[in-house]
Amino acid sequence: MTTDTTTPVGGALVGNRLALAGAVLYLSEWVAIFVASPPEPFGPGTDTSGMVAAYAEHTGAAAVSAGWFAVVLVGRVIFIAGLKASLRARPREQPLLDLALGAMAISVAIEIIVYAIIAAAAGLGADGASTETLSMLDGSAYWLGLMIFGPVGVAVLAGASAMLRSRLFARWICWVGLAAGAAAILGSVLVGAIGESWGPALVDTTTTVGALGMWTWMIATGVVLWRRSRVARINDASAAPPQPAPGRAAG
Repeated sequence: MTTDTTTPVGGALVGNRLALAGAVLYLSEWVAIFVASPPEPFGPGTDTSGMVAAYAEHTGAAAVSAGWFAVVLVGRVIFIAGLKASLRARPREQPLLDLALGAMAISVAIEIIVYAIIAAAAGLGADGASTETLSMLDGSAYWLGLMIFGPVGVAVLAGASAMLRSRLFARWICWVGLAAGAAAILGSVLVGAIGESWGPALVDTTTTVGALGMWTWMIATGVVLWRRSRVARINDASAAPPQPAPGRAAG
């Protein structure tokens, strides 16, 4: 029995290009980070005069980056959609993948809002807004940014769990995802410790581990599914019946 990349047979892994495309689209956020260098939320304890100047001097970069992020961050949702499509022949894993898709969509919405607030602060700073206004916007973006890691961690943990249960992926990829998801969730839970002397460093460590692990997990999973889709297309081409030569009757 043969199959193509759109028809699952016997619960097998269904390759596609969607997951890798989503991962690459998401990671292209670094284009804006390197080229435009938009300001990041400064958070508590920041010198207000320096914060106001930084926002006012990066109005264009903040606006362009916010628009760019509003597009490319959707790549995280596309990745989960591709992962879900690859396991559509596995109904037992679908609830976990539904959870992953919803949680990742929430995280993307939060992050887009964060950069929209940053762009607003930069624009208002250039227009001479008060220090109090900019401090309020900066604090809102800062705390919203910390909340991103909660739903991200849930999405990665649920997606990696579905992969591990399916037994269709290399176990190391699944465990990288599980570790990344757990680290991101821990970082979100620990945000209450920001006011402690040890809090910011611990939150930074856990969220960095979560982010690096998620990137590795996404790229590795995307490559696996892309390679599987190529194998399926080659098999389909070799199994296709020969076509009659042009201009000759088939008989």
